[in-house]
This record gives sequence, C-alpha cells and structure tokens, in this order.
Amino acid sequence: MARNDHLLSVGNEALAPMTSAMTALTTQIDQLTAVADARSSARLATLKTRMENFTASVTLVGQVKAGKSSVVNILAGRPGLLPSDVNPWTSVVTTLNINTRPPGDTKSRFTFFDQEEWDNLMVGGGRLGELANRAGADDEMEDIRRQIGEMKAKSEDRLGKHFDLLLGQNHQYDYFDEELVQRYVCLGDEDDPDIDPKTGRFADVTKSAELFLDIPQYPVALKLCDTPGVNDTFMVREQITLRSLRGSEVCVVVLAASQALTTMDMALMRIISQFENRQIILFVNRIDELADPLKQVPEIRDRITETLKQNNIGSDTTVVFGSAIWAEAALTGNPDIMTEESRKTLNTLYVAAGFDPGGASLDKIWALSGMPDLLLAVNQRISEGPGARLVERVRHRARNVASQIRATSVAKSLSGSEEVVRDLGGQSPEEAISTIISEYENKASELTTSLRNKVMQRLAGAEENFVKRATDSLIAHLEQYGEQGTWQYDPAGLRTLQRAAYFSFARTMRKEAGALYKAAAADVESVYHKLLGNHLGEFTIEAPIVPRVPPPLAIGRTIALDLQSTWWRRWWQRRKGFEAYAADYTRLISSEANSITKDIEENQIAAVLENVRAGLADFMREQKETLLSISHSTEQDPERRAELMAGLQPEKSREEILGDILKDLSTEAA
Repeated sequence: MARNDHLLSVGNEALAPMTSAMTALTTQIDQLTAVADARSSARLATLKTRMENFTASVTLVGQVKAGKSSVVNILAGRPGLLPSDVNPWTSVVTTLNINTRPPGDTKSRFTFFDQEEWDNLMVGGGRLGELANRAGADDEMEDIRRQIGEMKAKSEDRLGKHFDLLLGQNHQYDYFDEELVQRYVCLGDEDDPDIDPKTGRFADVTKSAELFLDIPQYPVALKLCDTPGVNDTFMVREQITLRSLRGSEVCVVVLAASQALTTMDMALMRIISQFENRQIILFVNRIDELADPLKQVPEIRDRITETLKQNNIGSDTTVVFGSAIWAEAALTGNPDIMTEESRKTLNTLYVAAGFDPGGASLDKIWALSGMPDLLLAVNQRISEGPGARLVERVRHRARNVASQIRATSVAKSLSGSEEVVRDLGGQSPEEAISTIISEYENKASELTTSLRNKVMQRLAGAEENFVKRATDSLIAHLEQYGEQGTWQYDPAGLRTLQRAAYFSFARTMRKEAGALYKAAAADVESVYHKLLGNHLGEFTIEAPIVPRVPPPLAIGRTIALDLQSTWWRRWWQRRKGFEAYAADYTRLISSEANSITKDIEENQIAAVLENVRAGLADFMREQKETLLSISHSTEQDPERRAELMAGLQPEKSREEILGDILKDLSTEAA
C-alpha cells in the first residue's frame, strides 16, 4: 500500500446507512436463530453469509489514454500496479478483487482465451470480421486477415509453436507485482530497446486478469474492473467489456480533460447510454494539463452536458473533475512526480479553493485531485443501489423465516390437540401443497412464455419499422441524387425502438410477475391457516421480490451500420441499379438489426425470465419444506423440551420473541 493510504477512507460516510442497516439486520437474524429450528437456522445462516459476502462491482471504461488504469491504481492504493499508456488491443480486462476471499492462497489469476474464442479471432477476424463479412466488405477482410497473420506469427514467436496448448487454461500465483502483471496484460513498446523480453509474453492469449488484495480503509468488498478501450483491432475487447459491464452496478467513465466528450469513441457512448443515470459517473481526468482550469473546467462541463443530452443520457449524471497524478502525489507523499505545469495548475486551484498557499498539505492536494468526490459518488451508488437491494431482500426473507418459525412453533405446541381442525377440502397436506406448486409452475411458465412472445414481437416490429424507413429513405435519395455520392442511415432510430421495446417488457414483467408472486404468497398463506386453524393469529407470508431488470447493454454493441470506414463507400460503388441498392441494403440492415435482437434475447431477456421462474420456485420450495414439517409435527416438541432441561427457557415465550423481531423487521422496512 501507499504511504498515505488513510486517504482512501475519505468518502466512506456514504456507506454508513448501508453498513448500519446490515449490522442491525445481522443482530436481528442472530436473535431469530436463537429461537429457530435446524431448518430455519440454516436459512438464516445463508442470509448472513449473503451479507458477509456482499461485493460491489465497479467497472471503469473510457477513452484510450484517458488514464483508466492510473485511476484504478489510485483506488487500489497501488500506484504503478497496472500498466498504463499501452496499445489498447494488447490490454486485457483486469479485475481487482478487494477485501474478498480468494480461493486458497491465490493472489493472482490469469485466464486465457479458449479454443473457440481464439478460432473466432484467428479464422473469422472476431466481431470485426463478422461485420465485414455480413456487409460484403472484402477489402476490409483482407486487411483483417493480414493483421491476423501478423498477430499469430508474433504469438508463436513469443510462446512457441505449441502455444495453443495454453488456450482455455489459467495461471495462478500466490503473489503479484508489476512485473508479473505486465507479463500477462501488456506487450509494451516493441520499439523500446530496453524492453524486458518477459514483458507481455502471454498478452496475446490472455483474456482476463484477476488480482486479490486487502484494503482495510474500505468497509466493504469491491470488485474494480479495468477495461481496455472498446475500439480495438478485432473488437474482441468490446465483447469482453460488455460482459464485464453486465454484472456491474456502477460504471465510471474516465475521460481526458483535453478530449472530454468531444472526441469520445461513439461505441463507448452507445454502451454507457444504456445504463440508468444513477449508475454512471464521469471522471474527467488530467485537469493538471489544462492551462486555465478556472475557465476551462466550466466550459468542459457545459460541453459534456450537451453531449450527454444529445445521446439521451441524463444531464444530471455526476461529473467529477480531477487528476490521477495529483492523487498519486498525495497518496505516495511524493509531490516531485508532478511536472512544473502540473504544479502551476494545482496552485491555481489551491488558491481558488481558499487554501493557504503557504501551508500546502497532502490532504488538500488529495481533495483537489477529485478522488474524494469520486469515492463519495461511487459509495453513494453502492449504498443506494446494490447495498439497499441486498438489505431489502435479506430483510424480506428474514420476515418470512420468522413467520415460518412462528407457524412451526404453534404447530408443535398444538401437536395431538383435538382443537386443530384442518380444512384442506379432503386433500392431504402433501396433496394441497403439491397442487399449489404445480399450479404456479404452470402459471409462471405461461407468464414467461407470454412475456417473451410479446417482447420478441415488439422487437421484430422495431426491426421491420426501421428497415422500411431506412429503405424508403435510400430510395428517395437515389431518386433525387441518382447513384452518385454515398448515403448512410443513422441506426440510432433502431436502438431507440429496441430500447423502448425492452423497457416496455421490463414494466410489464414487474407488474405481472409481481401479481403472480402476490397471488402465490396468498395461496401459500391460506394453507398455513388451513393447517393450523385460527391459532396463528396475525400471520403473513410475503411475496418474493420481483427480479431486477438489468440495462439492455446489448443494444450498445457495434453493428455494421455504425462503421464509417472505407468499406461503406466500396459497398456503395459495387451496387448498380436502384433494385440492387434497395435489396442488398435491406438484407444488410435486417441482418444487423436481428443480430442486436438476438443478443438482447439470449443475454438479457432469457436471464430475466429465468430469474422470474427461479424466484418463484425457490419461494415455493422453502414454503413446502416448512408446511410439510408442520403437517408431520410429533406429539412432543423435542427442541422445546431440550431447552427446558438445559435451563435455557427464555424470559419471554418464543412467540413473544418472534413477535418483537417481526415488529422490528417490519418497522425498519417501512
């Protein structure tokens, strides 16, 4: 860790509501466990483990050379750990697992592409080759094949003829340092005569790198994911970046102050525009390179706001300005790493902030670096987003477990009593429970099938609508200008229609799945009452929480219509006659639109619908276990008898204790 790693704790106050709620919830779960049977104790232990293993996922994306890796190094308290200023297509996705439990003694793990991924790159040219093939861009494919040949030759030279034996494997170590990391993630500069031959030896075939480290200044576990630029040679990294973002709760977009959003790669803009506004934080790095920060920072902020607006990203998105080099100077206690220009800019802001220029301190330099504001913004989103959702889910499950413990306790106290009259319509308890489970399995299947059909129909309509409008526009252009010049239709309209279809699906799913879950909970609750008559008193089984619908990141992936390179002019020049233009363009645009739809279906919709079914199935399975236990209650309560024999009878009855805990759980939820 760096010399002044205490600075990393700045911003932790934003996590206080979440950590406080988790602490209180842990206490309540412990109280429940003290009066629970073995089955309920196991469920409660699982809930505690879920909170203990909570890890917030934060992914950093951005422009090449914007300083993503430098920012990640600062957040990890390890300046210089991850290589920066590297060729983007020679980088890999690197994840820092902070305050998590690594497998065994593993401190670093490097995973290689598998055979299928490598073949897709070497034979088909990756995503770029796929797009070029679909567009009929033969000349571009020749360039891709040439680059593939060069890349493969260099890989074989570094790793030997049998380097393909590495594919699908991983290397693990019980340590990590800068040299080890560079060996797997960075080729470095081939023209540098001083380059270590070990540097980047495995970089061609490395897909991902994972490092495990502890930072006691952070009160929660974090997964910091450093992604390379999304505009690499074969667009392999774009796919990997998208996969990383799919599981991320917070997306930090790192920009260079000198570039800001004016030259941001559009592929990056398309991806982040799919997130919710509160998931995005923009960190404008390298303000130390600005000649007049007091004037330029507001100008850059205005440009960013306008660019966000043009791309349908909320103008209320948090924007933080800062400098990784200033943060490094504060963290290491070494201000000498700053250039003279960087010092002048820092002094300008130092005075403008009202600090005494004669009493420069590392804490104030840290404040001006923007890192405290970035940490605060990240922590706020963790607390309000995944943290709050976890607390809600655990508290919800704990209330249901408390109700189940209470029902079990009542059943045992009434075992053998003639006062209990079961009203199950002639069915055995097993039959009554099985009937409900079967009924709701069928309803869940019908609902998810219906939801899928509706959204796919709407997505197909979006494709058809877009293809028709684009083709009509092409024909109008040809009629007016003939075959001279070129024409292209912006695919943003397609993404707008697809996004609308996806969010309509999300709203409908939440409404209809919520209604199904509520009905299931009511029917299950009625079985408890039928088994135990009127002895339960106030008793509630709560419906499962409806699964969250993730942002439709697949919509942001690059398609052939996004490419502005020379292939489009060649495509145009090879067509002759209006019919050829219209027919070929319709085929191209249809295949591209359908590729997004297929990605949305396979990677987003299918997962959401499976979660709907799984959530209901888990709820039913847990309730079935409890209901069958109640129906098979014995004459005596061995647990209660053991408590009495051991002198462990609580001052309050079990029912009173459960009532108090349920009251606390419900009050905090409200």
